[in-house]
Amino acid sequence: MKTYRFIKISNNNNPAQDFYIDITIMDSVKLRMSILKSQLKKYRETCAGLYRPAWYYIENCDYSYYELDKQDFLNYNEAREHATNLYKEQFEKMNNGKHQFNNNKFIMTIE
Repeated sequence: MKTYRFIKISNNNNPAQDFYIDITIMDSVKLRMSILKSQLKKYRETCAGLYRPAWYYIENCDYSYYELDKQDFLNYNEAREHATNLYKEQFEKMNNGKHQFNNNKFIMTIE
């Protein structure tokens, strides 16, 4: 089993509706965010590779982040399912049923 950490990255101007759950097996959330920033810088310089959803917050927003959850899972698919449930729970909690959950949001990871 691997220990997965779930990092909530939020746009501080609209934290109830504009946030992302990043999945990582890294021990340090600060180090993970630092790596995301470095990867974004390299991506800008080379334009090679896939654009990561977490970069949107780093690049365009006044953002904040914290470790939302940490659990052990047998594989990434189980962790991703948990991340999807966390996203739904956070969205409902932050919006008190005022807005409908958008199933078009994706939760991805970089390992």
